[in-house]
Amino acid sequence: MIPNETQETNPEQLLKLLEMQVAMARERRAAREAGRSHAGKVGLFIIVAGAAFALWMLTVLLDQMRPQHGERKENASASPAERVR
Repeated sequence: MIPNETQETNPEQLLKLLEMQVAMARERRAAREAGRSHAGKVGLFIIVAGAAFALWMLTVLLDQMRPQHGERKENASASPAERVR
């Protein structure tokens, strides 16, 4: 008797096939989540570094706006109208 090519599979073979497909799907999902996790960490680092840089620039600019010691004494004796100049 010639075996039929469209031979029906038994439940054990179907179960093994299903388990292999589920395992492959889990591996793909784990790889995708690992990539997402790495991208999230990089994004968070960029945000924190940008915020730190902005804070540093703000302190530098505010320090430049602050009058120096010599200017402070000169402006203290001047009238308010002369300080604007």
